[in-house]
Amino acid sequence: MSAPLGPAPAQWEAMVAGSAEGWAQLWSRGVPTWVHTSQGGFDRRRYEVVELAEAPAREYIQANHYLSGWPPAVHRFGLVDLESAEGDDGQVVDGQLLVGVVVLGVPMSRRAFTRVFPSLEPSANRA
Repeated sequence: MSAPLGPAPAQWEAMVAGSAEGWAQLWSRGVPTWVHTSQGGFDRRRYEVVELAEAPAREYIQANHYLSGWPPAVHRFGLVDLESAEGDDGQVVDGQLLVGVVVLGVPMSRRAFTRVFPSLEPSANRA
């Protein structure tokens, strides 16, 4: 029996609604492919998003990002692997392996918001 080549057309609507039904889209050199979790594709049940303090977020970004600088950060979140094997190399946060970080900050220009969201009023929509 051959491996599935990707999601069936009937599965696309569920995927758009956030239910990937075991499929993960991977990109390599600008080319998308689909991999089922049974074949090693991303399984969101294995990961959790956690809020991070500045120190571990900065350490991860400076060690792994092609730009080693640090932006003015307002919010920092990390993706931790709930099933990482003992002995996995990498940064650990609260006993879990940190596998990704996102840093949200204040943009240098108001146009950074309004070009993408023309109806947004940055001053009025500030958290």
